[in-house]
Amino acid sequence: MKPPLSEEDIRNLNFKRISLNDVGNAQFMRRIDSKYLVPVQWANELLLSLQQHYYVVENRSLLMPEYYSEYFDTNEFSMYIAHHNKRPKRYKVRVRHYKASGDVFLEVKTRTPLGETLKRRIEIQNNVLNSPAVNTFIKKTVPYRLDELTQTLETIFNRITLVSFDFNERVTMDFNILLKNSSQTVNLSSICVIESKRDKYHSSSRLIDQLKHQGYRQNGFSKYSIGCALLYNLKTNNFKPLITRLNQYKNEHAMVDASS
Repeated sequence: MKPPLSEEDIRNLNFKRISLNDVGNAQFMRRIDSKYLVPVQWANELLLSLQQHYYVVENRSLLMPEYYSEYFDTNEFSMYIAHHNKRPKRYKVRVRHYKASGDVFLEVKTRTPLGETLKRRIEIQNNVLNSPAVNTFIKKTVPYRLDELTQTLETIFNRITLVSFDFNERVTMDFNILLKNSSQTVNLSSICVIESKRDKYHSSSRLIDQLKHQGYRQNGFSKYSIGCALLYNLKTNNFKPLITRLNQYKNEHAMVDASS
């Protein structure tokens, strides 16, 4: 089994670097978002082909910082079920720990009936969730009270962020993905989740061209939804094609496994 991609591996590539502050130049008023799921071995080869077209973002001296998130839902998994059933309006609630900076935010992502995704967040001090400010924030952003929500899933992964030389595209590549609940862990180190965000009016992409050339097509992937589908006894019909894809990578590369 190939070891997980590491910070040293990225430093050994020949990417030009930019700071996190420069990423603001790649924010788009109107954008196209595309997400892909690929085997990690091919993602490593893809990085080699992108060195002459993209910067890698350096975040407090790290090129591949770790992200840790705690997701919350009701006891009935109401938010998961809404995503599974593709309801027009749905939510995700998480606490995200940005390990590079030490910042912690409570984040709410809302999928609107128009297909837009809105993200709101509030900074968490001293890891204290039960505060008046947090209670007010939850009340304003989701149709649940804070005391109705419990932690259902933890996610851990490393993220590489790339920005095209013309600043018309921002790419994230998530590696070494672990999905956990209180009793089990699913290791998805066989896959890389790639997301491209690019300017609607300048939408050419070296990355997308490479993916299409290799036969990869857009594929929705939610760490929260797949984590719940794999770790809990819940309805999973609409996620079966994606789970089948994960099992395919497991069979081909022997790198996807679940362990207690």
